[in-house]
Amino acid sequence: MADFSIETLSLSQIRTLYRERMTQDFPPDELKPISMIERALERDTYVCYGAVSEGEILAYAYFVKLKEQGRPCALFDYFAVKQELRGQGVGSRFLQALIAGPLRDMDCVLLEVDDPVCADTPEEAEKRSRRLAFYLRNGLRDADMKATVYGVQFKILTLPVGKPISTAEAKEKYAALYRAFMPPKLFAEKVFLHEDA
Repeated sequence: MADFSIETLSLSQIRTLYRERMTQDFPPDELKPISMIERALERDTYVCYGAVSEGEILAYAYFVKLKEQGRPCALFDYFAVKQELRGQGVGSRFLQALIAGPLRDMDCVLLEVDDPVCADTPEEAEKRSRRLAFYLRNGLRDADMKATVYGVQFKILTLPVGKPISTAEAKEKYAALYRAFMPPKLFAEKVFLHEDA
């Protein structure tokens, strides 16, 4: 398995990934317009990392970031491994390298994962359960909260960085991260937070 380094991706790399891979890696309703990502990068409320080996991006992770007082917080926006490398441990190695590297100084890092309970088919529920198990196996913790964003329900997980945060703090940080790139009216109409029953 190839060694890789973690690199902050350039705008041209981000545009190429969007065009060539993100449109295949994510369904259309989960993919922001590239212009929204570009604006967030300009405002310094977004950062994109890649697992790079000999100039090839093996995996990528995009984050919304927010710096209020003290250390910044981040929300995973996109995380994907190159199609032909999936199931070979690249995703786990990349995630662990992110935790030990650029994310270690964050106050908190949150992640949304599609809620298996809300899947339309048993196959989709199984796929979502595998994704959730991957993150939990790699040290993420259940934040005991859910979010409904544009009608899609997510379980919220936290990364083991910074100090442990309560469910109330996770809700507050999550809302602040969404408000960093979403107009207030849209946020009020499209983002709903609730504790995981």
